[in-house]
Amino acid sequence: MARPEIRRQLLSTSSLGAGVLLVAALVGFANYFGAKYYHRFDWTRDEIYSLSEKSLGVLDGLDRDVEVVIFMRPESQLYGPVRELLARYEARTPRVRVRAVDPEKNLVAAQQLVDKYQVRNLNVVVFDSGDDRRVIEEADLAEYDYSGLQFGAAPELTGFRGEERFTGALLELAEARKPRILFTTGHGELSLDDYSARGLSSAQELLGRENLDMQPWATLGASEVPAGTDLVVIAGPTSGFVAPELALLSKYLDAGGRLLLLLDPALGERDGLIDLGLTDWLAGYGVRLGADIVVDPANPLPFFGAETIFVQATGEHPVVRSLAQARVPVILPLARSVGAEEAAAGVEVTTLLATSAEGWGERDLARLDAVERGPGDLPGPVPVAVAVATAKKGTPHAADDLLTPDGEAEAGTAEDGAGWRLVVIGDSDFATNGHLASVGNPTLLANAMNWLVERPQLLGIGPKRPEQVRLSLTTGQLRAVTLWVLLGLPGLAVAAGVWMHFRRRR
Repeated sequence: MARPEIRRQLLSTSSLGAGVLLVAALVGFANYFGAKYYHRFDWTRDEIYSLSEKSLGVLDGLDRDVEVVIFMRPESQLYGPVRELLARYEARTPRVRVRAVDPEKNLVAAQQLVDKYQVRNLNVVVFDSGDDRRVIEEADLAEYDYSGLQFGAAPELTGFRGEERFTGALLELAEARKPRILFTTGHGELSLDDYSARGLSSAQELLGRENLDMQPWATLGASEVPAGTDLVVIAGPTSGFVAPELALLSKYLDAGGRLLLLLDPALGERDGLIDLGLTDWLAGYGVRLGADIVVDPANPLPFFGAETIFVQATGEHPVVRSLAQARVPVILPLARSVGAEEAAAGVEVTTLLATSAEGWGERDLARLDAVERGPGDLPGPVPVAVAVATAKKGTPHAADDLLTPDGEAEAGTAEDGAGWRLVVIGDSDFATNGHLASVGNPTLLANAMNWLVERPQLLGIGPKRPEQVRLSLTTGQLRAVTLWVLLGLPGLAVAAGVWMHFRRRR
């Protein structure tokens, strides 16, 4: 009798040991494969923690180690999203290492961080690589709705720009050279050094974070666009360009140059628009510059006049793709129509922004006080921004008869190489200090710049819009919920207790 009992005990012990070993092996295999094939899932509806293909490309192309320090209070509204997003950067590549420092609880590490990086504000994220670093402040990571402040409510987070800022910082650290951007002067253009509502100081700060080097440039009297220029910007001119200036711009474009024009409908003294000398020149590049002011009654803005419109981006062009996907509009305080003309072979013109079908281009500028469409107005949808591109340098165009500063005809050549690019937007106010912070305006400006200088890594990274879920109840519904919580649920508990009492007595 003893031997069968011992045999059963041994069998039971062996089975238990085998089970323990099997479970341990399964746990070990799970940990091994989990570490080797690590993946984080994003279950949010709008995938606010998922990295775009552009960010993945930047991370996969990193050739240097980058340490990221989260110097934020844990109770900050953005601490969780920042920590989660950077964890995905770290999981993608071993080149990125992330650590968090609580500036209030870890005083020693916080002081070391302040001394090393010269951080002056709390709630920042530092990207450090060798002798180069980038500091991103909390205010640059989010967009807020402050309309509830008057009712005592806290600001509401409407957009998280973490991926845009973090990927931009990595790109800045990885780039060996900053793209050189020249802003023309001498025609009443907007100034980079102007801090008023009509200035571009905010745009300079924004584009500086995009790692762009911006400088003013006087075109009048110049013989050519300076060597090493990646992009020329004409922002809000109020006086005309002359033939020698247009000739050197044509020469620059034909050689594979890039040009961004922000052209307002500047009113003259005789109920017309100021002649900027660009209408015929742009027509040669496939762009029609309208002599009108665009209105769109279907998309009014409260507290603004009819001349201020907001337009939704559509289409898959890289300049507006991220805006269209995020359903973020662009606000244009005063715009003119910019459409496509008949272009030469090999020239592709794409509409970037347009009004609704109810919008129109007002051509009777003598009666702007009456918002009413006339028979001679441009019918909607009215395009207000276009992008033009060619596949080769020197693609022929109708502007070839312009004279060079030397008085000789400048014609395009057919040599192989990267083609020229051109973006024309019928408004410059959207980029000024007074309007740049509005909804999709900064994304439009940054995307246009990055597309023109061929930086696809930063295109398509727009602000993530966290879904705001609200429960709205009528008075009757609120009363029903109150009665159910105060009477219904306790009543069910009492009824269940009474039923159980009588059942046990039986």
